[in-house]
Amino acid sequence: MEVSFYNFEELHTDSLRKDIVNRVDHIIQEGSFVEGPYNREFEKKFAEHNKVKHCLLVANGTDALEVSLLALGIKPGEKVGVPGITFYATAEAVINIGAIPVHIDVNLEDALFSLESLKRVHQAQQLKAVMPVHIYGNVADMENIYQYCDEQKIAVIEDSAQAFGGHYKNGNPVGSMTGLTTFSFYPTKNLSAFGDAGCILTQDDQLAEKIKVIRNHGRGDDHALGRNSRCDHIQAAVLDAKFQSTIEHNKKRSEIAREYFNLLKDTGVQLLPENSLKQSAWHLFPIFLKDQNQREALQAFLNDNKIGSAPFYEKAMTQEPPLKDYAGERENAENLAGRLLCLPMHPFLSSEQIQYVSTKLKEFLGK
Repeated sequence: MEVSFYNFEELHTDSLRKDIVNRVDHIIQEGSFVEGPYNREFEKKFAEHNKVKHCLLVANGTDALEVSLLALGIKPGEKVGVPGITFYATAEAVINIGAIPVHIDVNLEDALFSLESLKRVHQAQQLKAVMPVHIYGNVADMENIYQYCDEQKIAVIEDSAQAFGGHYKNGNPVGSMTGLTTFSFYPTKNLSAFGDAGCILTQDDQLAEKIKVIRNHGRGDDHALGRNSRCDHIQAAVLDAKFQSTIEHNKKRSEIAREYFNLLKDTGVQLLPENSLKQSAWHLFPIFLKDQNQREALQAFLNDNKIGSAPFYEKAMTQEPPLKDYAGERENAENLAGRLLCLPMHPFLSSEQIQYVSTKLKEFLGK
């Protein structure tokens, strides 16, 4: 049996391809290549689904972070907290606008942004903003993070690049709180474009207007400068075409995660906490090995058995050469880095494939 890590073949069905070809043909006929009706239609659907007033499409997920920082008025030299386990773009966005990233540690049990670390680091560094990341699709403790940040007057940007379909503890969708929330629609994400695209969600009318100005060269404000971060009309058409099916695929991801949990919970390998079954978008299904050597050995074993896997975040942000000298906390992030391996997770996995992956993992562990 062969189990792929991604499955683009089944994702891009004949009917979806025909729909997108028709949409692209319409765009060519209309000549509306940069922005157009599909942008507006998708923004409306995405905002409504996530129970938020505004969705603003931008060119990619990294731009979504940078534009959010600019819209909040974060200035060069001001400090922004970023978690130790994330994709490089989170810290990169801070540096790109001239601000200073400060490392916030993560929880050992789930690799998510640590509220206790945030409290300690803020007292020492006086942060202007924080960027919690919903890593692997699992959702950070935003209720308590927002409460603390509101008290301390710290702006919040949720990096939800991997978490479309995730939910807070109260059951509401990610993006529906009071801060800014960013998404990436890179081709490997749950909801994916045929190239780069991203968006920003907000409940704030004034911030929404600022974002519109910034993403389009500052147009609309005679005193503003912006950037070129408009979402191509073709990418918006693809997102609109895939939107409804992705909602169904996210439900399937949740079912698959539960199957994995039931099969692996007694193996001794560390899984995400069980509450993630209700909250995570299950962009990825990570397991925690005892050390990097065991992780590398397992990945080789799975590969020999034709099972795809991926060691996401082999380094903590504090171990990346351009970032290692910034202030903050790092212990848990560096403990976890290199120990995580992601098993196949896509909506087309069969129960037989999940059973096969789990059986081979148990075989490797001697269970």
